[in-house]
Amino acid sequence: MKDPLLITGGLGFLGSWTVEEAVRRGYRVVVVDAFTYAADPENLSSLKTRFLVPRQRNVWGVIRVVHGLNAYPLVSPVGTPDYEVVEDVPGEVERFLESDLDVLVIISSVEDYELMKSLMGYVGGVIHLAAETHVDRSIEDAWDFIRAEVIGFHSTVDAFRRVKGKTGKFLLVSTDEVLGEVMEGYASEDHPLKPRNPYAAAKAAQEHFAQSYINTYGTPITIVRPTNAYGPRQHVEKFVPKIIKNALENLPIPIYGDGRQRRVWIYAEDVATAVLDVYERGDVYEIYHVATDDELENRELVKTILGMMGKPHSLMNFVKDRPGHDRRYALKWDKIKSLGWRPKTPLEDGLLKTIEYYRAKYGSRPFVRR
Repeated sequence: MKDPLLITGGLGFLGSWTVEEAVRRGYRVVVVDAFTYAADPENLSSLKTRFLVPRQRNVWGVIRVVHGLNAYPLVSPVGTPDYEVVEDVPGEVERFLESDLDVLVIISSVEDYELMKSLMGYVGGVIHLAAETHVDRSIEDAWDFIRAEVIGFHSTVDAFRRVKGKTGKFLLVSTDEVLGEVMEGYASEDHPLKPRNPYAAAKAAQEHFAQSYINTYGTPITIVRPTNAYGPRQHVEKFVPKIIKNALENLPIPIYGDGRQRRVWIYAEDVATAVLDVYERGDVYEIYHVATDDELENRELVKTILGMMGKPHSLMNFVKDRPGHDRRYALKWDKIKSLGWRPKTPLEDGLLKTIEYYRAKYGSRPFVRR
């Protein structure tokens, strides 16, 4: 039997795909998620899942639980049948591991150091995905990114170090953005970190902390850097779902600058399989890039999606570029191929699945942002 797995941020976009893949491979999964605006319990609806809220929490600020369009501050009891307020989290984890459930979701922040330490003895390893991820929000205000990426990561990895020492494995899911612009060729795993926006800087800080823990304590950390992911469940503030949502409602689609920024796109399920492949077969202390050959200009991507949806190019709306907008990301990903991993979802197939997801979710109804 496989050792249980702790996945942080498991109610989010890539987190939920990773939880599903882990369960498919036979893992029992404990999730810690702050349940911020980008999380959704429906993301795990295909799994047998229990949700609980620790009564005692030691985090900075107020964590908010979003339930539908209503928000319940966790500083007060949660009065819905879906979320159980509990006193003894370790005891609930033990009961979960004896049950037939797939996933136990603990609604709290990874900043809660005592909580994270209490969980480490029950799991064989950690996949760390908890993060704020939207670059535009980081430009407006980087504080949440410092909390989630820097403080939250330190809380998690230090809890792992103190409880598990050099046993198990800690997998950090980073991003290609830590490398900054790659205007020519492809960046290998040893490319220097050159973040150019607050989000990328916060993720680079995670990697620096990870390398320091490897060097100082021998903590068994591995890092994966995926390129731009898309697919069902992604929050509509992100580029692909925003294109689809606006096209469904015949609204202008904002495109920064000249739209000639280049990105490599990968379907979320392929990222999840890569993460689990690296967790299971990757070498400790190594970095693995996760990418595809699907590189497009942003305006090309918009035209592709509009064509697939039968919508006119006149919906394209070029707007003032955001500060520090990187022109191109591009990863060399030969190393992960040595593990036998390959992306399985062609871009057109992935976009069709994504379009159908948002069409079924929102259709032509006015979109309501929560």
